[in-house]
Amino acid sequence: MKNIVVILCLIIVGCSNVDKTSKIESNIDKTGWNNLKREQHLNNRNDSTTWDNEMLDNDKQLIGFGELGPFELGVFPVPKYELLGKESFKGLGNKNEDFKVGDKTVVMNSFFVEKNEINKERLGDKDNEVFFQLLVLTDTLDTENYNLNKSIAISRNHPDYVGQGFVKTKSNTIDYVAFDTVEGESYAIINTRLFNLNFGKTILIAPQKDGTFRSLQVKSPELTSKTIEAYTKELVNENKVKIFFTDKNNI
Repeated sequence: MKNIVVILCLIIVGCSNVDKTSKIESNIDKTGWNNLKREQHLNNRNDSTTWDNEMLDNDKQLIGFGELGPFELGVFPVPKYELLGKESFKGLGNKNEDFKVGDKTVVMNSFFVEKNEINKERLGDKDNEVFFQLLVLTDTLDTENYNLNKSIAISRNHPDYVGQGFVKTKSNTIDYVAFDTVEGESYAIINTRLFNLNFGKTILIAPQKDGTFRSLQVKSPELTSKTIEAYTKELVNENKVKIFFTDKNNI
């Protein structure tokens, strides 16, 4: 199963604290972003004269749309994207795929943001950047309706981005949400476990026979929607990953 979506609007390891702070400050320098711009953006959220009312009207059809992750899709008025600069937003997307690890099946979901005027210096020659990748061991697939594995990328917090979804096994549901900020902070929550993605954007989850979970955070290289599939094929063949997904206590 393969699914690539580029979203122009809302659609259905370790380092020291000093290193981390330096990375965030470096990202701010490269984007030209600063606290004054953040304050202005927050003020615009409360100023109805800045809202994109056409977008708001279109988003209303998503009210009560259905299950797409741990959070109900909330429809809020948002400032016009171009207030942050011409071509400050070029798109957001997700990419999904299934992989085999021995006789086990692993589903992969990921979220990426396209190069735009704000992030172009940080992305360099890349067309886009993956900010979160999830690999989940499963014991069941729905290749007809795909109701057991859904995800959505959300641009309505531009210049910050959110992705969420779920993977259902025969006896478990793995809910997740991830976000990426213009300041360079990225986090994910998977079934209430918090992950700082600055210490590794790839998360592996293995549901256990006793109903518990095991996780493994991997410090992956910089990935794009074009390179993530090849990288994942190599990753699932690494010994530590094979051991993680084929443990006798896994589902």
